[in-house]
Amino acid sequence: MRTFVSMVLALIILTAVSCKKSTQLPSNALIGKWRWVRSVGGIGGFTYTPQSTGNNFRDEFYADSTYKRFENDSLLIQGSYSIIKGYNYTPTQKVDVLKIGDWRSSISIKNDTLFIDDLFISDGFGDTYVRIR
Repeated sequence: MRTFVSMVLALIILTAVSCKKSTQLPSNALIGKWRWVRSVGGIGGFTYTPQSTGNNFRDEFYADSTYKRFENDSLLIQGSYSIIKGYNYTPTQKVDVLKIGDWRSSISIKNDTLFIDDLFISDGFGDTYVRIR
């Protein structure tokens, strides 16, 4: 009986520890200009930076849900974006999703750092941006 109680208690503790509360983005947190810092990922665990690629990317998100990407100060793409809040990524994990056209990625912001990660690709890339003030 003691073993059964210990197992149930361990299961409850593991469940409580593994549950992660969703921290959803405030609706205006993404608005602004963001400078690309690095991309990490791929099956080889590659790291790309402005220094290694010779490219500087800037993403701009506007309050009217429009988006622009610049490469070395030249407009590369533009369009509209939306954010899907609290997307059920796994049964225990919710993420906010950035949707630009057919492209979807998980998104989070900590302080002035933006993280955009491939959503459905196990060896995909994670991109890091910093807010331009």
